[in-house]
Amino acid sequence: MEKELLKNNRWVDVPMTEDVWHLLKEQRISETYYKRGSGKATQELEWLEATHRNWVHEITDLSDFPYCYVTNGTTDAINLWLLSEDREYQYINGDYEYPPLIKEGKCFNPVTGHVDPNKVMYLSNPSATDGNFINAKIDCPVILDCTYISSTYIERINIPPKTEQIFFSFSKGFGVIGQRLGLVYTKKPHKILHILKEFENWNYNSVKTMGLIMANYDVDTMNNEYSSKQIDLCNEYDLNASDCFFLATSQDEYYKKRRRMKHNPIARLCLTPLIEW
Repeated sequence: MEKELLKNNRWVDVPMTEDVWHLLKEQRISETYYKRGSGKATQELEWLEATHRNWVHEITDLSDFPYCYVTNGTTDAINLWLLSEDREYQYINGDYEYPPLIKEGKCFNPVTGHVDPNKVMYLSNPSATDGNFINAKIDCPVILDCTYISSTYIERINIPPKTEQIFFSFSKGFGVIGQRLGLVYTKKPHKILHILKEFENWNYNSVKTMGLIMANYDVDTMNNEYSSKQIDLCNEYDLNASDCFFLATSQDEYYKKRRRMKHNPIARLCLTPLIEW
């Protein structure tokens, strides 16, 4: 029955834990009932940005990205990027399927194809293909999606030198899907978000929630707490543990429908339905 769940679960189900639920009960919506232009929201955001830069500093250095913006999760960051993108873009076969749903891009296979240096690349790291860190050495403009950070151990990410934007989310590590918590860092002012920021036009509650999470958890807390359950399940079902604590991989033919990459026998499996969080 459990193996069948793994085989048939196409999507990533993020763990929702009781301790995060109790933590969210401490926040009141009225705490962010700010008047726009008062400066209170900007002060909160500046504190959040400084906190987040330090929170992830062992994984990635954001010093080359001086601009920071709030988004309604990574999907919103992708929407705003593609809405303002006038170049063709490319993505790796098996990567996050949302960008090509919004705007058609060139899908290439890393086994049989080559990176086009003239096209901007959407790239997730840790990778949505299998939940693992990748060492991306790419010489083209990059939009880097780090959504899975907060659900892994600490490992230094290589940021390709031509990276233009980096996306972060809190949904994967903490299960806050409906709260839509996202941050975008850029090297240049964002074509859309920058003017909105000047008018303090963002979700004040999400800023408060992200700050609450970081005040109570380290970036690797959830992985450290739950990776033992991941290892136990992988041993039980003969799977390979991914760097993301609720994902695993397998080359077993039984799971072939969960293979995301052409010419690659690795299937990505979500362990969340099998664990009581």
